[in-house]
Amino acid sequence: MTTIGERAGPAGAEGAAPGRTAWPDAVRVGLTALVIAHHCAITYSHIPAWTYYEPPTDGTATLLDAFVATNQAWFMGAFFLISGWFVPGSVDRHGVAGFVRGRLLRLGLPFLAFLLVLKPVFYLPLFAGQDGAWLQAFLAPDPGPLWFVLLLLVFSLVYALVRGVREARPVGTGPVPGVLAVAGAGLALGAATWAWWIVVPNGTFWAVLPSAGYLPQYALCFVIGIVGGRRGWFERLRPRTGWACAALAVVTGLAWLTVAVLGGGAAAGGGTAVSAVAAVLNGLFTVFVIVAVLVAARRWLDRSGPVARFLSTNAFAVFVLHPPIVAWLGVALAGFAAPAAAKALVLFALAAPLCWAAAWSVRRIAVVRRVV
Repeated sequence: MTTIGERAGPAGAEGAAPGRTAWPDAVRVGLTALVIAHHCAITYSHIPAWTYYEPPTDGTATLLDAFVATNQAWFMGAFFLISGWFVPGSVDRHGVAGFVRGRLLRLGLPFLAFLLVLKPVFYLPLFAGQDGAWLQAFLAPDPGPLWFVLLLLVFSLVYALVRGVREARPVGTGPVPGVLAVAGAGLALGAATWAWWIVVPNGTFWAVLPSAGYLPQYALCFVIGIVGGRRGWFERLRPRTGWACAALAVVTGLAWLTVAVLGGGAAAGGGTAVSAVAAVLNGLFTVFVIVAVLVAARRWLDRSGPVARFLSTNAFAVFVLHPPIVAWLGVALAGFAAPAAAKALVLFALAAPLCWAAAWSVRRIAVVRRVV
């Protein structure tokens, strides 16, 4: 099958998954679908962070807020972890120069194509009715969800630079992390996040990184992916570790949401005790839920087939194409009256299959297929 590594998708890097297993691809597909659901939810939530946005008029939007906040706490970190997993093997096979060329082709070109072609279409609903709407949409500095592709490219080039001046350690196994080791990683991430939030409070928006408060998570998860992939952790995580992490993810996730809601702005940063608790709970939740997802996917989703191959092969193209599709479907549904949560579900039900169909259509072009 086409593995997560053979397509430079949002969760991938060049190279085949160990043993050409199917479950890392399943994680990538699930995360890609979750990204679509995330942006559908934002469209009707209390978070005006999408180019087409409908202010909510009913209480179900609070459910969408919780869904968005919970996703934001872990799913992009999971993308970076799986991306890091396959990076060292790609450098081993292609060398540093070959790896850099591949990254620039498979990440740099889609990023530029989005900026020049798709970003104006994505931003047009935001400037509709204004003079020079197309020009404003084209000049908008925010790359939308493609910030992830840019940051992954930066991380990959930094790793290539390190490998260029230092030999990689031999691939080994060693002890597989248990619950205590996972919790230790969560505490370390929480401490780094709290220190970062003092300077860059959670919720800070940078044009090239909208979720700037989560930068430590993205970097640490990428590093964990590299180290864990080298040591074979992800294929050997014990089922009991996954079950324990799933339970702890529920506990820490609910606790984090409670602190975030009750603490308000104090939980977002500034060096307060409340922000410290929020950061630690956030870090623990992140690693617990990622480990639980990896173990569950390995146990129940390690199977291939035509549908799985179709979804996986087109996942990166879906990630690149989905922003304007979701935004304009939202415009098309403007006259549809329904509670916010129901409307988000309808938008997702339409957007997900349309995104995969569009990706399949675009990838029928040979030159596009070489890149995405």
